[in-house]
Amino acid sequence: MSRVRILGIGSPSGDDQAGWLAIEALPAAGLQCDEGMLIEKLDRPGANLIPLLDGTAWVILIDAMQSNSPIGRIRHFGVEDWPAYSQGLSSHGFGVLDALLLARELGGLPSRLDLYGIEIGPVSPGEHVRSEIQAAAQQLAKRIAVEVNDAPLA
Repeated sequence: MSRVRILGIGSPSGDDQAGWLAIEALPAAGLQCDEGMLIEKLDRPGANLIPLLDGTAWVILIDAMQSNSPIGRIRHFGVEDWPAYSQGLSSHGFGVLDALLLARELGGLPSRLDLYGIEIGPVSPGEHVRSEIQAAAQQLAKRIAVEVNDAPLA
């Protein structure tokens, strides 16, 4: 069983890379990796997210979201907050929330799941990532690194 799995969700379209950027920023943010940790970037995983939740004590998901909040705002969602997250999600067809709800029904959620959203603006293929998204991804990576580094080994 993995101790922690950190998954950055996104696509190559502009600000939708927010989750990927946070994953890429983790080493510079001081994340101390060990063999019980898996870190992955996922391109719109849909239902393929479900098996990635299994066999892990703690999953951290990072995704872009759109909810009319200021661009670059970081939000944390616990299981009880998922209805609020659904208003800001996902342009990925069968989205992250759909996968999480199905995993919950199948009994496949980890004992701890942290879902982070980075607020983005409109997304179009070929656009560059806004500086606000890059800064937010670095800020979130630092927050996650501190939280994971300070967590007791299980």
